Amino acid sequence: MELKGKNIAVIGMGNTGLATADFVLKRGGRVACYDQKPVSEIKGIDRMKSGITMIDAWDGNALGGCDLAVVSPGVPMALKGIQAVKSKGTEVISEVELASRFTDKKIIGITGTNGKTTTVTLLGQILNNAGKKAGVGGNIGTPFIQLVEHDREYALYLLELSSYQLEGIVRFRPWIAGLLNITDDHLDRYKDINDYAKAKLRIFMNQSVDDYAVINAEDRYTVKGKRNIMSRPYCFTTSKRTRRGAYYKNGEITFIDGSGYKTIFTHNNPSLSGMHNVQNTMACIIIAKLLDIPDGIIQETINSFKGLPHRIELVADVNGIKYYDDSKATNVDAVVVALRTMSGPVILIMGGRDKEGDYSPLSGLIKEKVKLLVVMGEAKERITNAFRDIVRILPVDSMESAVAAAVHHAVRGDSVLLSPACSSFDMFLDYKQRGEMFKSAVMNINRSAAHEGL
Repeated sequence: MELKGKNIAVIGMGNTGLATADFVLKRGGRVACYDQKPVSEIKGIDRMKSGITMIDAWDGNALGGCDLAVVSPGVPMALKGIQAVKSKGTEVISEVELASRFTDKKIIGITGTNGKTTTVTLLGQILNNAGKKAGVGGNIGTPFIQLVEHDREYALYLLELSSYQLEGIVRFRPWIAGLLNITDDHLDRYKDINDYAKAKLRIFMNQSVDDYAVINAEDRYTVKGKRNIMSRPYCFTTSKRTRRGAYYKNGEITFIDGSGYKTIFTHNNPSLSGMHNVQNTMACIIIAKLLDIPDGIIQETINSFKGLPHRIELVADVNGIKYYDDSKATNVDAVVVALRTMSGPVILIMGGRDKEGDYSPLSGLIKEKVKLLVVMGEAKERITNAFRDIVRILPVDSMESAVAAAVHHAVRGDSVLLSPACSSFDMFLDYKQRGEMFKSAVMNINRSAAHEGL
C-alpha cells in the first residue's frame, strides 16, 4: 500500500492515533489529525507537529478531501461525520487494518469480552519461552502499527483485539483467531448485545480453510456465530468433551487434535484460579499446539505464570480482612466471576461510567455474598436502584471514601472487593489508575494498622 503523497485523516489522538500519524509521516503521507481535545491537551503531539498539515478539533464535518481515514478505537465508527465520508467512497479503516497491510507475517488475534489480556499475556510468555519472537500488542500495550514499524524483528504477531478495532477491518486476516466469550458490555456504543457480538465475530470474517478458529463451545453467541466461520474450528469447554480442541476435567486440560492424538496438562496454578482462567488457559494451549510448541514448555509456563494486576488481585490482608483489586472488571460478567471466587462475606465497591448493561445477573450473588455494597461514580444511582431491595447500599464520592467505608464496616473474615462493573472514565484516566488509587488507599490502612500495632 502506498502512503506517499496521500492525505490521511487520523481520527482520535490517543496512543494509537499518535502511532498511526507517526507511521504515515515516515512513509511520506500528509496527515490531518482530529480529536475532541484541543491541540494543547494532546500529549505527545509536539514531537510530530511539524509534519502534520492540519490539526483540528473534531467537529464531525472536517474530513473532506482525505484519501483514507484511520479511526482510533475510542472513536465510534457510527459518528455521522465518519459515515458521511464513507458514503462518498472514501475508505474508512481501523489502525489494525492499516498495519496489516504492511506485513506478511502470520497474525494471532484474540478477542472476547473478558480474559483477552490474561490470554494474550500467558500465550506471549509461552511463545517467548519457546524461542518464538512475537510482536505482542494491539489493545494491550503497543499498538499494532507501532510493532509493524519493526517488522523484521518478529516472526509473527500476537494481538489483543477489541470490538472497536474489529469494526474497522476490511481485509485483516488472522491465521489463528480466538474468541473467548461474549457478554453484555459497551452497550453505550452498540444497539444491543447482538450488535456487539457481530463486531466481535468480525475477527473470523476474512479467514479461509487454511486458518484456525479457537472458540468457546459454552458461549451461546460464539457458538451461534460458528456456523458462518470458514476456518477450521478448535473448541474449548469445561463441561464436556470436544472432538477437536481442549476440555477440562478434575484439574486437567486435555488437548485433542481430531485424529485421535491427545495430550494432558495439569491446571493448578493459583494465579490462574477460577473457571474463567481455565478457559483462558485452554485457548492458550490450543494455539500453542497449533504452533507445535513442546508440551513441556507449555506446562512449565502455565505453572509459573503470575497473575496480572487489577484482576482479582490480592492487595493486602489487614487484620484478617482481605482487600482485592479487580478494577479491570468493567462489565457485569466480570463481577460475576470475581464474586464467585470470594469466600466469606464481601463488601463490594461498584460504580463508574455506566455502560447501559443489565445489572440483574448480579442479583443472586449479591444477595448471597455481599453484606454491604459501596457505590460511586456516575452509575451509582442506577446501581442503587438495581439492588436497593436486596443489600445495604452506601453511596460515596471518592475512592478514598469507598475504602474508608469498607474498613469501617469490615470484620475479620470479610473480603473487600473493588469490582466496578463500569468503565473508569468518569473519575479516572483508566482502570489502571482506578486500581492504583484503590491500592494506595488500602496500603495507607495497612501502614496505619502496623503503626498502631494492631
